[in-house]
Amino acid sequence: MHLHPRTAVVTGAASGIGLALTARLTRSGAEVVMADIEGAALHRRAAELTARGARVRAETVDLTDPHAVTALAETAYDTLGDIDVVCNNAGAVGPVGMPLWSVPLDRMREVFEVNHWAHVHVARAFVPRLLASGRPAHLVHTASMSAFAVGSGSAAYAASKHADLAVARSLRADLAGTPVRVSVLCPGRVDTPMVRGLAAPRDATGDTTVSAELVAETVWDALGSDRFYLFTNADAPTRLRDQFDDVRRHLTSPVHPMQETLWNAPEQTP
Repeated sequence: MHLHPRTAVVTGAASGIGLALTARLTRSGAEVVMADIEGAALHRRAAELTARGARVRAETVDLTDPHAVTALAETAYDTLGDIDVVCNNAGAVGPVGMPLWSVPLDRMREVFEVNHWAHVHVARAFVPRLLASGRPAHLVHTASMSAFAVGSGSAAYAASKHADLAVARSLRADLAGTPVRVSVLCPGRVDTPMVRGLAAPRDATGDTTVSAELVAETVWDALGSDRFYLFTNADAPTRLRDQFDDVRRHLTSPVHPMQETLWNAPEQTP
């Protein structure tokens, strides 16, 4: 059953996927609270959407600050009443194209603050409120294909996205049997300001590029459903297969003799 949201919160909404998600939601009549740390850009985009008839409210928020995220949730509920959709979308690329030992630790921590901890703060602030309403709702985490497929020179970004995938999977289990659905969005390369001109290794980004609007449409189509993994790029099956083939290859490696003895021992009955 598709969820037709009346209200939504989108983080990282000043550009890229977040802006496209906001535009898609408002085009279908939803009222949206847009949140981003880039206040000037956020308010400019909100004004453009409002001029086209959208109902949006822009909130400049440092999502790495848990107190600021709690305040955002309070503002959103005061403004919208019950919330149907939360798009946990804020993200940062950080240093790419350099090996782990060359990545400045402060830069790596910054990437984790945005891609992991900010998502944790948003989930902790909004999920209890979504549950308290008792109504169908959907939480969408924007991770990445880098949560599965890891290439060279992408340690900071890929590690943060692996962490966010784990958070989303845990939330899915925690929310089983409730009216709150969870999805994890795993796009490959998307044509957004964040990645234009980015000289990232091909093994880290894949071979295809899609528009932010296509990504937003993928999310829209999944709302209200049990679809957890949301993939957007045509090369996703190949990249996933390559990753899991590598895992399977190691599973079939010879085992330690003691392990083989234990595995092949006849079943003992008391």
